[in-house]
Amino acid sequence: MANIYLLRHGKVSGEAALYGKTDVEVLPEINLQIAKQFAALNLPIDAVITSPLIRCASLAQLIGTTLQRPVSAMAQLKEMDFGLYDGIAFDQLHQDKGIWQQLERFWQNPVQHPLPNAELLTGFSYRVINAWQAIIADVIKPTVAGEQSTDNILLVCHGGVIRMILAHLLNIDFRNPLWYTNLSIANASLTAIDINQQQPRVKQIAKPLLKVNSELSPATNDSVSRRDFPYNLLEQSHTDYLRELN
Repeated sequence: MANIYLLRHGKVSGEAALYGKTDVEVLPEINLQIAKQFAALNLPIDAVITSPLIRCASLAQLIGTTLQRPVSAMAQLKEMDFGLYDGIAFDQLHQDKGIWQQLERFWQNPVQHPLPNAELLTGFSYRVINAWQAIIADVIKPTVAGEQSTDNILLVCHGGVIRMILAHLLNIDFRNPLWYTNLSIANASLTAIDINQQQPRVKQIAKPLLKVNSELSPATNDSVSRRDFPYNLLEQSHTDYLRELN
């Protein structure tokens, strides 16, 4: 049996915005806290694969060093590219009524109302699922004796990437806007998947590694649920939803 763990990066140090291709950092203190909490779980990890964006790669390198495991980057695990509005603070975008209305339409139906010059949601899904299938093919390899060798992999990636993988595994239509507004993948949360005879099973969704009131976390107005599994299934305001997409 193989285990794949999906770890979302910590909260970025920039202003609230759509961070897709924009390469924004997480404070080193937060990465250190996440890595410490992850190591304390004593999970069997053979290798770490990360998005090349710094908010993921910095954490992946820290965990790889702590666990003495190899780290590799995979470009297909980057967050969705939000085009003209990628990395621009919501406070600035909100000043333009027309732009904010575009964001509202995108929130209501991201397939029918893509953002200007942005990656299409269908293309984003195709990219992420191709990456996932390549990882699975590499994790479970036939051996000479006809048995299967397994690896336990940590993927350090983004909220949008994790949602796409979960939609694929749970047979959920990723085009449904409710998949993004009603499912929160919090920063520094862990999703667990096991694979037995090439059949994946979702064991855990977005379990937070850090305490909500951590002194190291940047100030935020995000609402956080402390429910039992599945973690963080809640409705969000439009701004909360947009903030969750990076």
